[in-house]
Amino acid sequence: MKRLLLCISSAALLYSASAQRYIPADPFDLMFYEKSYFHNGEDNGSLILRPYFKKYHNRGNNWNVTLRSEFFNNTGAPNLENTSDRWIGKGESFFSSLNVSYSGKYILFSVEPFNFRNQNEDYTVPLRLERYSKLNDNQPHGEATYKVSGLRETQFYLHYNGIGFGISNASMWWGPGIHSTLNMTNNTRGFKHLMIGTLREQRIRNVGLDVRYIFSEMDSLNAAEPYYTAFVFAATIHSDPVVTVGLSRTYLSGGNFAGKDTLSRKEAMLIPFKDPPFLKQKQTDPDDPESAVDIWDQTMSGYLCASFPESGLKLFLEYGRDDHAWGGADLRRQPDHTVASVIGLRKYGIFGNRNLTFGFEYANLIQTRYGIGGITGRKRLAGNWYEKWPYDYSSYDGRHWGAHSGPDSDDFTIYLGYIGDRFSIVPTFNYERHGVINNDALVWVLRPYILKNPETGEVSVAVREELREMHVNIYPEVKFEFRLDIRFAFEHLRFNLYYEREFVDNLEYRNQRRSGNVLWLGVEKVFENLRLPRLLDIF
Repeated sequence: MKRLLLCISSAALLYSASAQRYIPADPFDLMFYEKSYFHNGEDNGSLILRPYFKKYHNRGNNWNVTLRSEFFNNTGAPNLENTSDRWIGKGESFFSSLNVSYSGKYILFSVEPFNFRNQNEDYTVPLRLERYSKLNDNQPHGEATYKVSGLRETQFYLHYNGIGFGISNASMWWGPGIHSTLNMTNNTRGFKHLMIGTLREQRIRNVGLDVRYIFSEMDSLNAAEPYYTAFVFAATIHSDPVVTVGLSRTYLSGGNFAGKDTLSRKEAMLIPFKDPPFLKQKQTDPDDPESAVDIWDQTMSGYLCASFPESGLKLFLEYGRDDHAWGGADLRRQPDHTVASVIGLRKYGIFGNRNLTFGFEYANLIQTRYGIGGITGRKRLAGNWYEKWPYDYSSYDGRHWGAHSGPDSDDFTIYLGYIGDRFSIVPTFNYERHGVINNDALVWVLRPYILKNPETGEVSVAVREELREMHVNIYPEVKFEFRLDIRFAFEHLRFNLYYEREFVDNLEYRNQRRSGNVLWLGVEKVFENLRLPRLLDIF
């Protein structure tokens, strides 16, 4: 162990500049990796499933060390998305970490000790229906200063040529989007899980495959402590254009209800492979169609991407569904029930300038309306993503791990910027809506009630204040954001300056408004391809 500490402390003397080899889930740098592919030919695969360990060529024994320090100042409510362990509440925040990653012939790992502190100053916490309580502007950590430290991005895998298994609490991202995706983002803290599959894309001639199985026994940061099981894959045909198709099928199941588990660990681990695609195949009572219904939450998403290397263009679509159809006929009649999608493009090199970049993205999770029919002939329940209250509305540590805009929402982002080798500036506009269909407000109202004295029999009338669900207006809550992302390199250091201006209209669906600003300053030092001993030699 002493030799390991000595190696890390002396890493600054062994710096070698090259492309970073460990690609985390965070989409913060995704555009830089893609631009490197289109203009420099650095092929990392589709990158729609991350984290990702790139292939090494110098005898498979490589160390990377990244030091990072960040400062945030937020004048309003929390509003940053896809920030993993950082919850940027009102006031000042400080984040610092040291990430060490290693790639050997049979071992891949990363570990990142970190410390984060936020002043968590007082602000008016939005009062909304419970289904909207896991949006990023809520206050899941109480009213005191928020402090957290420990190990993040921690993962250890045994592998052979990039195929293996291991344990991790690293954040994950599944999907082609850079701002939103449906099933898994780094919008909240990474949770501990088992992973079996590929650590990087596997090539068979011109076809690349990436397949992963994920299983987690969630802890108390999700109230029900359920099982989370997922099977994801992506297949890429490396031609012109480069085409990627993929699929993710995830389950929240089991959980601690009434003091007991409702599903065994073994059943939960196998559920993506054994659960039938249609509800009628699960019916246990032939006279009761509702006997097919359970509380488990299944989501399924398909991915389709097309990249055109010569033009620097990437088109993508994600299409998902958050329930089981009753059968094939039901699926044909109501194919849009509980459907959500993400569509967009990214273009590197516009107007004849290889450094100019344009892109847009639209995520649609708007709740599907009520329809006639369903499994019992009555009105069918409206379809909505992240709707299962027993599982904390698909949240962990107070935030959604799927799309940050949450249930019954949509989110449009557009940007045009400059991405150079040592300097970039990308302005972005974002338009996000919450409660597009179900926008009932919670309002405190005075309600009369009757009191009766049991001894005298006298009756009196009193008034008390109650929280009631009311339809105040017909409009959703709307958020406008302007972002400016500036990054530059100087003397082997990478700096970022990020500014975001937020304005919210019809807050809480009650004709209220809110505004705020976030400033984010960061500096990063990366030591790559360090010439250090093999991991087993250190011990």
